[in-house]
Amino acid sequence: MNGMKSVIALGMFDGVHLGHRALLKCAVQLAKERGAQSTVFTFSNHPLELFQRDIRYLSTNEQRRSLFLEQGIENIEMIPFTGQIANLQPSEFVALLKDRYDIAALIVGFNYSFGKMGAGNCQSLSALAREHGFDVKVIDPVEYEGESVSSSRIRACLQNGEVAKAANMLCRYYSIGGVIVPNRHIGRKLGFPTANIEGKNTAIPRDGVYASYAAIDGSRFCAVTNIGTNPTVNGTRRTIETHLIDAEGDYYGKRLEIEFVEYLRGERIFASAEALAEQIQRDIKKAKNLLKNQK
Repeated sequence: MNGMKSVIALGMFDGVHLGHRALLKCAVQLAKERGAQSTVFTFSNHPLELFQRDIRYLSTNEQRRSLFLEQGIENIEMIPFTGQIANLQPSEFVALLKDRYDIAALIVGFNYSFGKMGAGNCQSLSALAREHGFDVKVIDPVEYEGESVSSSRIRACLQNGEVAKAANMLCRYYSIGGVIVPNRHIGRKLGFPTANIEGKNTAIPRDGVYASYAAIDGSRFCAVTNIGTNPTVNGTRRTIETHLIDAEGDYYGKRLEIEFVEYLRGERIFASAEALAEQIQRDIKKAKNLLKNQK
């Protein structure tokens, strides 16, 4: 403890979407009202991974930290979710928090669960809080187009190629980052060199072609990103390839961040490499026209 009371936002916050932001905003406001420190207590790995679930993240830990700070959070604690934590009873989890903080209030979402096998919920958390002399504030669901915003809904949008809808719920373009790695140089042979990254442990949008932005070395370029196996040139491995429009240079080994703006078309087999090159040229033109009206 640092001697200052804390208003603590609890959750995984993958993506830091509209619903998460409502929760974080409440934590920041309540902390100011009470002269307390706004805090996020979260995990560096998704709890479901401990039970062999394959989780495709919407944000890295670094992205989450940055987004928490943007929302005004003053203190961020991100610890590993371990078997020991998974086996804590709800009362023991609250005791863990009390050992770490002088709690003024806890802020949670309407569907928050905690403790062994998710035995604790908002009602039991409120009861435990009353015993220990602090408050609990439960945030109602935030809706977009008539449905609750959630990380799972955003993942479903990405799987459908609905990256614009995902962006509206995330309050930012969905992005994937990685170090540029060599591939088969097919794009270069067609006259459209691409930067290739691997999206490990990341939610990957539906196969197809996207208007995107590509950030590298402090510069941001309009781009076209293809996700798929490149069937026209007998590809077999799923790749993420981005052509940086009006950019030159060799970027191997550098970090690339791709922001997905709009789904342009699905992946398909063309009659020839020349026909594919012609389509890529049309994709680039369409992407440039679309991106000039974006931010």
